[in-house]
Amino acid sequence: MGKSAASRRQTGRVGQLLFVAQQAAQALAVERLEPLGLSPRAWGVLSTLAESGPLTQIELATTMAIDRTAMVYLLDDLEQRALVERVRSPRDRRAFLIHLTPGGRAAQRRAAAALDGAAETLLTPLDEAERRHLVDLLARIAAHWQQLTTDPPGDGGGIVTAPGGPGRADNG
Repeated sequence: MGKSAASRRQTGRVGQLLFVAQQAAQALAVERLEPLGLSPRAWGVLSTLAESGPLTQIELATTMAIDRTAMVYLLDDLEQRALVERVRSPRDRRAFLIHLTPGGRAAQRRAAAALDGAAETLLTPLDEAERRHLVDLLARIAAHWQQLTTDPPGDGGGIVTAPGGPGRADNG
């Protein structure tokens, strides 16, 4: 039996389209990362640190749009598995810089290799120019959202986020 006309209709709701695309990307990531003992969030921490170098817990949580408390639990797990280590910041003794360990670098490389085909699978309907354009647009949206959620109120930003954090948006 085929899909109903209602289920085949394309929505114009940006939130819904982003949600469906995110769910597809998440499913592909879980499928490839689970055998390595990593979650998509753990992969996000490892890849962010590999790209940027050491960050404080707060910088990492902000960059990844993850609630600070959730980030602490995630880092506790990664530290217990010897994939990251917390090192007191030389600039601020109250803060810790999160560093990748050699094991964390190896896990990040294995996960990157496992994820190689995921983007290709997800983006099959798009040609190369469309893929670059999509990445550019998503990067602009992500940068804008990060600015809105990190600027203090009164500076043109400073959105107060829901208890679930900035990643919990309306899908409509």
